[in-house]
Amino acid sequence: MDRALSVAALLDPTQQVVPFHGRESELHTLTLWRDSPVPQASLLLHAPAGAGKTRLLQQFRQECWDDAAHGRLLVIDDADRLRWQDVFLLLQDTLRHGPSRTRVLLAARTTGWWWSSTRQRIADFDHEVMAVELDATLDDREESFTLACQHFAKELDVTAPDEPPPNIAQETVLDLHMAALTAVHGDPCDVNRTQLVRQLLKRDTGRKTGRIAEDYLAVATPDTPDPDLLARAAHRWPALRPRLDELVADNPKIVRDMARDSLRIAAEIGSAATAEAIAREVFRDERFATDAIPSILTRRLLDRADGVLDRAEMYGMLSARTMLCGLRQESVEASQAEVECYRELVAQDRENRPLLADALGDLGLRLINAQRHDEVLAVSEEAIDLWREIAEDDPETIPQLASALEQISYRYQTLGRDEDAMTAISRATLLFQELARNNPALFRADFARVAAAMARRFHFEGNRQHAADSMQLSLANWRVVAQEDPRFEPELARNLVTAGAMFLDLDRAEAASETLKEAVDLFRRLAVAHPETFGTELADALTRRSQALLEQADDIDAALTAREAVMLWRETGDRKGLAAALLNVAKVVGDAGAAEEAVEVYRDLVTEDLVSNQAGLVIALATLVEQQLLHGQDGEAMTTADECLDLCRRLPSQLVEFFGAKLAPPLQNTARALSESDHHVRAVGMSEFTVEVCRALRPRTAPTVYLSALQRHVCRLRAAERKEEARNTAHIAVVLWHLAGLDLDLSADYADAVTIYGRLCAETGYETEKALRLTRRAVEILRAVGEPVKLRFALETAEELSSW
Repeated sequence: MDRALSVAALLDPTQQVVPFHGRESELHTLTLWRDSPVPQASLLLHAPAGAGKTRLLQQFRQECWDDAAHGRLLVIDDADRLRWQDVFLLLQDTLRHGPSRTRVLLAARTTGWWWSSTRQRIADFDHEVMAVELDATLDDREESFTLACQHFAKELDVTAPDEPPPNIAQETVLDLHMAALTAVHGDPCDVNRTQLVRQLLKRDTGRKTGRIAEDYLAVATPDTPDPDLLARAAHRWPALRPRLDELVADNPKIVRDMARDSLRIAAEIGSAATAEAIAREVFRDERFATDAIPSILTRRLLDRADGVLDRAEMYGMLSARTMLCGLRQESVEASQAEVECYRELVAQDRENRPLLADALGDLGLRLINAQRHDEVLAVSEEAIDLWREIAEDDPETIPQLASALEQISYRYQTLGRDEDAMTAISRATLLFQELARNNPALFRADFARVAAAMARRFHFEGNRQHAADSMQLSLANWRVVAQEDPRFEPELARNLVTAGAMFLDLDRAEAASETLKEAVDLFRRLAVAHPETFGTELADALTRRSQALLEQADDIDAALTAREAVMLWRETGDRKGLAAALLNVAKVVGDAGAAEEAVEVYRDLVTEDLVSNQAGLVIALATLVEQQLLHGQDGEAMTTADECLDLCRRLPSQLVEFFGAKLAPPLQNTARALSESDHHVRAVGMSEFTVEVCRALRPRTAPTVYLSALQRHVCRLRAAERKEEARNTAHIAVVLWHLAGLDLDLSADYADAVTIYGRLCAETGYETEKALRLTRRAVEILRAVGEPVKLRFALETAEELSSW
């Protein structure tokens, strides 16, 4: 240790001049948390400044943690001084390098909304999150004081005093150590905290750092204090709060340069004038858009709102700001308060009903964001009923009713209420169609938008013809809108790309190619005038068109188009777009080198932002496995597959849900390629994860998506000679088909599932009579729907079962 013997060095908790002692119960709590069965957990240790948080963290990390036995430990001291983005990057690091078992230990002086925001966001990483308050001082004060005196005396080479500890109001561990150091210096220590600080500072004229610097401000009150230090000190020393208010009042622009944690403290403890001064700077600064500070300020300013309408508007702003910074439950509470204000206004004047309906719509969004799905529909349906009532009195509000119906259709879809979702979007489409017929200039674009939503709904339900027709209707209206007003040409082009992708999914390769060619031509023209704006969208359209050309067996044009897209992505400098385009080249051309480059690009992206790019790296690795197998590079493919599976297992559930629709197809293709190459262990592993992905997507996808994944997994298990497991899984699939509420007599996929189950029963000699009855039904279905290949497989299976 530096033997300059400054007060700051002697009292610095990281120096441990006084060895760690006490805190047995707190260490026991941390040990139980360490050993809890959950794989990922985070804990906030909070206490006032000087309570010994840093010392406890050090002791726990050094004496109570072993990486080999307990996994990865991430310690974040002074967490309340960090931006969420900083905490976010540290958490990403645990996903990148750490084992599956992870503990994150945070320490902070305060809790409040900054912690609620951080807590809810950490939970998105599948962490169990809790908070523990640390007592400000130790149980055995006398022993602690004596020990501190002895060690300070040893460092200063003096005799340790023999006296009892003083009584200090609102004492912390650091206060007790300051009293011990004062006694060792030979000064009276039975004084108040201010006098202790003054006496210690007389002994040390060196540079003030850390907590000593904060206490120095409290007793010296310089004319030009550091605003950040002053705000932190004012949290512990209430007498400094008027000085903080004066500093902001004299120079409001000082707020622009203050640290976030200092601004948050000032926003919480400053005067109303200080809060307003901070608000004027913070509300218009995009750096704070996802921070809790604007929410804290809005909550304070609410107290000064005059009248019910002002309060309602303030609650609306509070609800929006809390949602942006991760305060999901608080956002719901603010939105509920807003609704109640508007109910009061409606009771006074029914003309305020539109305001209440809008507020109810916002509350529905907040409830979805907070995952309180059981409350969403009641609120949304109340909004619909209110808009219907308003529209009956005032036809001018029909557009708002149509928009509300469109929004509730999406909420029904989120909650798995597919029939209600279809009813709502159908009604919205009819209303917008009528509005567009009567006033095309105002509502044709809205009708085009909801017609596309209707097409997606038909697609979700498997009604291919209606999906295609509805999308063509949407495009026809977008073309008219763009023709009448060229400012809508970019919107037309974007909708052409979306439509082309849907046509590909609907196995309409020719329609997809024509639609995407129209989009490419339009984007080419737009990119000539505005390359920076439309260059990336042109590259994306080219990528998608190459896929359509490949489906049409136009291999040469598909390859040229895919490579042109790569060239354009390189010019734009958009590395994520480049990586996706390289993967497309790998698929279109069969280029393993392009897949390898895509993997390396995603590796670089992951080092910058793991959460946004980890799924992309998984897809790139899966694609590379498939290409390596096609090129006979089986050894390299196994190494790549292992890395891919390892990343899959690390993905938090929120990322699986968010990126699942993109993850499932390439993983499924790779599982099939591995199985066909007789690499069954990895094929089954890849297939198992794909099933989990599709299970997570069940609330937002057609039932057949999960059932199809389960069916393919059965095939992977059968190929791996795990036939009993395959049979049991196939039986589960058949049962789920019966529970899906679909018309099974017209489902070739259901018949195929039954046939696969029958074949496995035949191969394992299990319930062959029952399996034969099911397979004969499959034969009847396949004859009716005209599926000759699947029918032949079913007939062969029935013949094999008959031989038992």
